[in-house]
Amino acid sequence: MDNLYLTLDKRVSEDLMEFDIQFADEKHPIFQAHFPSNSLLPGFLHIDVAAELLGTTILEIPKAKFIQPILPQDTIQFIIKKKESSYLVTTKKDNKKCSEFTFVTE
Repeated sequence: MDNLYLTLDKRVSEDLMEFDIQFADEKHPIFQAHFPSNSLLPGFLHIDVAAELLGTTILEIPKAKFIQPILPQDTIQFIIKKKESSYLVTTKKDNKKCSEFTFVTE
């Protein structure tokens, strides 16, 4: 995922983390592969980016919902709430939900 995104801002409290991320342009290999004429971020990468931001390994994804596509050069807010042994992640673009998922970590 080299150079897929740039972290613009990070806000952290005890059980809430927020990251503002800007994704690469359509020339990035991920967007070239998915899909060359209609580039968008694959759903699994919504989850993978969140895990990378936290520096953790995912053991299970009990729930995931993808609502709106993330496109090249989009600025996306990742809102990550810690809940005991899992995280609830919401991604937003222009204050509209793109995805929401829960994952369990080590």
